[in-house]
Amino acid sequence: MWADREFGKLWLARVVSTAGSAVSGVALPVLMYSLTGSAVHTGALAALTAAPYLVFGLPAGALVDRMHRRTVMVVTDLVSAALLASVPVAAAVDGLTPLHLLLVAAGVASVNVWFDAANFGAVPALVGSANLVRANSAIWSAATAVHMAAPSVAGVLIAVIGPAGTMALDAVSFAVSAVFVRMILRPLNQTRRPRTSLKADIREGLEFLWREPTVRLFTALGVGQAIAGGAVTGLIVVYAYRVFDVPETDARIGVLFSALAAGSFAATVVMPRISDVCSPRHVTTVGLSAGVGVLTLLVGADQWCLAVLSTALWGLTSTIVIVNGLTVRQLATPDRLQGRVNLVGRMVTFGVGQPIGALAGGVLADALSVKAALVITALPLVFAAAVGWSQMKPEPGGELGHGLK
Repeated sequence: MWADREFGKLWLARVVSTAGSAVSGVALPVLMYSLTGSAVHTGALAALTAAPYLVFGLPAGALVDRMHRRTVMVVTDLVSAALLASVPVAAAVDGLTPLHLLLVAAGVASVNVWFDAANFGAVPALVGSANLVRANSAIWSAATAVHMAAPSVAGVLIAVIGPAGTMALDAVSFAVSAVFVRMILRPLNQTRRPRTSLKADIREGLEFLWREPTVRLFTALGVGQAIAGGAVTGLIVVYAYRVFDVPETDARIGVLFSALAAGSFAATVVMPRISDVCSPRHVTTVGLSAGVGVLTLLVGADQWCLAVLSTALWGLTSTIVIVNGLTVRQLATPDRLQGRVNLVGRMVTFGVGQPIGALAGGVLADALSVKAALVITALPLVFAAAVGWSQMKPEPGGELGHGLK
């Protein structure tokens, strides 16, 4: 993969924008919590980063399948840069409000839906199906390596220049990403579908996802993962503050985000080997089951080092489930349907499950406690693991790789 210069440009674009997003991923909830002191508001911020998939997922997937993916990716990167730049500008004139943060989070997430619709199809079109697992692992491993370092750096930057000033770095990263994507010479579309009825295009994507049993199963299992993941993401700052008395401007906040990224990085390193020896159903089911144990450990943690370890293990198990499910959908889906099918899958998991988990976690944390919120929002994960084991049937042959049985 490293000898492919065109893939290298896409890889660099993802790494740079991920570095900026990792910084703002710490700065945004810190800003919100410092302005409001509310777990509900902080959870709503996390929910708004996912909810646009539910709103725009269907039309975005269908429309982007008709368009030049490179153009969509460049334009959406530039729009995200402009939205993020508004935060430090507003803070500089004492005009930053919780509503502004919510609108920026929703706006960037909405634009990201269109970027993802193009990116989901661009990767297999650029590298081919034979290299897809390794390409996804290369992108995710580099991105998560950045996530390990960036949050700790963000914690220091927040303490030195404030969270609003730190947000400017994310705006720059999106602009740089747009430049790298624009430089890719190889086509990011294998084919372009003729313009037909938008309704018919949406229906075709939905029908494929519903009829293809493997894609349907992995999407359903991903919902349980997304609900628990939404709660963890939405409550990580609140968890540190309320359970361990870590102030929201303390650099140790970044340590938790780095631990989460370290676990994710470990997952992407082992994914190619795991996919070589295990069927995708085993990978996802074991990952879901391990996630239940990890959340139990996180809830029971009474020492900071144990909380950091639990967060890292959550990053490991959740990323294995997410990357495995994404690769399965990409391999099973024809190029002309990549945007629609992957956006619908993303919409159901990240667009529905993630906001539900984030909002429920925030409400339960304020009404009960952070630990109670994590326990309750883990129940869908338990159910998903149970369903995964119930579907574990020995079948002859294989469909993709070692088989999607």
